[in-house]
Amino acid sequence: MCVWCEKYADGYQRWYFNPANYARKLYKVRKEEAEATGAEGSPMAAGGMALLTDEFLQAWDRKDYATVDKMKQDIEKLSWAAHFGQVVTLEDTLKVIDLLYPIAIMTCVCRRSMLGLPDEENFTCIGMGPGMYKWERWPNTYRGGVQFLTPEETKDIVTRLNKRGLVQTLFTFGTPYIGGICNCDYPDCAAIRTTLDFGVRTLWKGHHVAQVDRDLCNGCASCVHRCQFKALSFSPSQQKAYIDQFQCFGCGLCVTECPQDAITLVERASLPALADVW
Repeated sequence: MCVWCEKYADGYQRWYFNPANYARKLYKVRKEEAEATGAEGSPMAAGGMALLTDEFLQAWDRKDYATVDKMKQDIEKLSWAAHFGQVVTLEDTLKVIDLLYPIAIMTCVCRRSMLGLPDEENFTCIGMGPGMYKWERWPNTYRGGVQFLTPEETKDIVTRLNKRGLVQTLFTFGTPYIGGICNCDYPDCAAIRTTLDFGVRTLWKGHHVAQVDRDLCNGCASCVHRCQFKALSFSPSQQKAYIDQFQCFGCGLCVTECPQDAITLVERASLPALADVW
């Protein structure tokens, strides 16, 4: 069980299945959260690559690992209190959508900054919960507005984005309040880049890991391009797909691509070596 389930599941199977974690109070900044995080009023200030300051990057470049490790701890503490993500499977995402109201699609901050996409080509993030009622008060990074959706419309959009190869992640906006379903990929997603490239865990692994049945794998390699976390590779000598389960985030994109049904998802907690690898 991940630490977030221990703290916030309150009897539910997963912390993100607990409806209370979507019941954000409207138009009120909670004083205790603001004091604890320093960024509660603007959680985006504690997300993704926003906290990788020049000082951090300079220490990284000169291989000053003592400074880097200390700054990582500070960054993660702030991120986890204000704005972090966890990878979820498509199946779990569709269950979460049934818990939510209102729901709206909106532009992606990461793709605007990384790719310079115009708003009309950039509606790939899902906002949810009472915070959607005050979207017009959000920072300018969210310009472009919102388009409110029904649950069925949302499920259809998320399923199509998953088919395209985008990973579903749930993000907090003032932990434990979950306010967004992001549809992410590398290198567009700041949270994936921060986690993979710099080892700063602003994105947590999901509750599953993928595994390959070598007897069923026919070596087609169609799964390899789907992995956004550098966990999946192909052995030309053995003609088999290989998954580094320590690197796997459990998104399931490889599972839905395999024509042989040779890849399955298993519970992370069922594998002793991985039970605490988040």
